[in-house]
Amino acid sequence: MIQLLAQNHSAMTHLPIASAILCAIAAVVGLFIYKRELTWAWAILSIVAFVTVLPTMFTGIAAAKGRLNEDGKPYIQSGILVADLPANTRIFRHQLLGISGAVVAAMLAFLGIGQLRGRTPNKFLVVLLTLVLVLLWGIGGHLGGMELWGEDTFPGFH
Repeated sequence: MIQLLAQNHSAMTHLPIASAILCAIAAVVGLFIYKRELTWAWAILSIVAFVTVLPTMFTGIAAAKGRLNEDGKPYIQSGILVADLPANTRIFRHQLLGISGAVVAAMLAFLGIGQLRGRTPNKFLVVLLTLVLVLLWGIGGHLGGMELWGEDTFPGFH
């Protein structure tokens, strides 16, 4: 079962990242154009981003547990994060950025639920959080992709 989860991590990363990007676009456009649909869009997309990142994190933990570094030792030292060693730099940063993004996504989802219930959060705070989320998951996703598909790991490049 854990292997099935690990194999699906890269596929599951796309929905939270896409939701975050669309959420940021809706929030930024909402600064200049007032439409109720734009506020609904960022609110719903922020909730979607948070809900879909939970299984993504679960599959990512499964993927990291099954990987070995150059010495043949498991990446996971203890808990859910890989050991902070030079050989694990990219995957460690990938995990930290992903988890940090999940915390930001939780804050955005909280604001999104408030928006849908009639409260009006500060538009600039929403835009700031959406842009931070896109940066965290964008950079983290790139590092994770390089760990899986980079020249030193993808056999097609050899």
